[in-house]
Amino acid sequence: MRKWISILMIGAVIIGSGIGWKYWLPQVAEFALRETHAVNFRRFTVALLKHTDPVMRTVGRYLRADFLPEEDEHFLYFKKAEAPPADDSIKAANLSAISGIYKQYDGTAVANATDYKISDLLDKKVAMPEFEKGKPAVLIYHTHTTECYRNEKGITNTTDASQNVVAVGEAMAEVFRSAGYETIHLTEIFNQPKFSGAYGVSMAAVKKVLAEHPSIKVVLDVHRDSIQDGGIDYYPVTTVNGREAAQVMIVCGTEANGLSHPNWRENFTYALQLSRKMGQLYGEISRPVNLRKDRFNTHFTPHTLLLEMGSSANTLEQALYAGELTARAMIALWQE
Repeated sequence: MRKWISILMIGAVIIGSGIGWKYWLPQVAEFALRETHAVNFRRFTVALLKHTDPVMRTVGRYLRADFLPEEDEHFLYFKKAEAPPADDSIKAANLSAISGIYKQYDGTAVANATDYKISDLLDKKVAMPEFEKGKPAVLIYHTHTTECYRNEKGITNTTDASQNVVAVGEAMAEVFRSAGYETIHLTEIFNQPKFSGAYGVSMAAVKKVLAEHPSIKVVLDVHRDSIQDGGIDYYPVTTVNGREAAQVMIVCGTEANGLSHPNWRENFTYALQLSRKMGQLYGEISRPVNLRKDRFNTHFTPHTLLLEMGSSANTLEQALYAGELTARAMIALWQE
């Protein structure tokens, strides 16, 4: 009885899918009835065929010399691709400002790499920018333009703007624009042919844009970090609304190393407010605010920040989502 049921089902599969024996049987032999090639009717009938395998086993023997009975348990199944083996040289890390491993300052944390005393700044607030309607409000650029993320080739730098930090900057720009904040996004490469001196090259480009568009109040230099220890590449990651997002480090420069930066305190206060807002809205997405001795081109306006969107071991998808969330948090802060 099962034999005739199998024969009838085989016929139904062929007729229902509109494909002849010449095309379909080689797929059976190769166990290649993929979901992408199957119509709904064939999916249903093939799901039933696994319970009537005596005839199908015989078909397999005729069509494939290396057919083995123990393969029957996989015969005609739509198998999911198996996850690649874990790479012990790449590990996730929770580096959130509110993870409990850092000293808390009202919903954020600070990594102070300077000798400045910042206790008097921790409770201060900076006024939010006042934008001019219909004029550019935000400038996004990338001093280290070719920085990119983990992929199957292990590449950490590329000029492909769809794969490097430029893509993250564009994701942020789209959020700003959709909310009505006109945004200029510089996508030119500043760290080639020479990596050294990239800050000087990007500074000249930013100054030119600001001279042409004095209405710009917020300037963002979007990078990605690199976190390595003991031969392991770590990627800071969290989950927001069921999706993985790279954790973000806000970097603030100072004048500690001699370059003029009269408004670093305002930048730092703004960064603290943003980090707290990111925590309120999206949990553990913000890493501790990083105060540095170098200026890092953060002197253009009181709302200028350098953003490290994940690290080289994060995926581009995680970084893109982090960019979207950071932009939304910034908008929420402006609109309070």
